[in-house]
Amino acid sequence: KLLRKEAAFEWTEECEQALQNLKKALSEPPVLSRPSDGEVLYLYLAVASEAVSATLIRETTEGQKPVYFTSKALQGPELRYQLIEKIALALIYAARRLRHYFLAHTIIVRTDQPIKSLLGRPDMAGRMLKWSLELS
Repeated sequence: KLLRKEAAFEWTEECEQALQNLKKALSEPPVLSRPSDGEVLYLYLAVASEAVSATLIRETTEGQKPVYFTSKALQGPELRYQLIEKIALALIYAARRLRHYFLAHTIIVRTDQPIKSLLGRPDMAGRMLKWSLELS
């Protein structure tokens, strides 16, 4: 609407406050939190064409608090993996990197892909079978 000639641009005090809040949030790194013993943690997986990442989260009464961030740039043949293989790779990478959390806590993986059913298929072969065995 602002791109039309007759549209008037009005910068209000509310707009200024929102901009200042956004600048403050973007200029401060997220504060990592420490989970308590046996607390259930959530692992969010994200996949892009050239990278995979995971965020370990704990849920509190104030909302979700980050525990750990991890990411990996894909190289060579990894760039040609199918989407589900990239998600499995993100999970494997996070499990290796965050091994101590995986041993001490229940981890619930949240992703937009059906990774549980794919890693549990009996007709798997190759790296997917290897990764499935490593996670079991």
